[in-house]
Amino acid sequence: MKSKFLKLVLPAFAILMAVGLAFATEDRPVPKIGYYEHPTLGWQEVTVDDNCGESGSIACTAFDQQVYSEPDDESTPLMRDQ
Repeated sequence: MKSKFLKLVLPAFAILMAVGLAFATEDRPVPKIGYYEHPTLGWQEVTVDDNCGESGSIACTAFDQQVYSEPDDESTPLMRDQ
């Protein structure tokens, strides 16, 4: 009796778990990090929009400061399209 029950229930349970876990995942965007130079505190890390990148026409800013890809004035400034 126990053997028949396990042969029926275990595969069904495995299938239910697989289907349930397939819908339990969430697609989260990876936050982009940029750096800006604060006048008194120096280089600060900030999370930027997904559309900020190395090309574009509008500067990505944080607290009215240009955001860069690395904590250095000579690194690439992050820009975005309209």
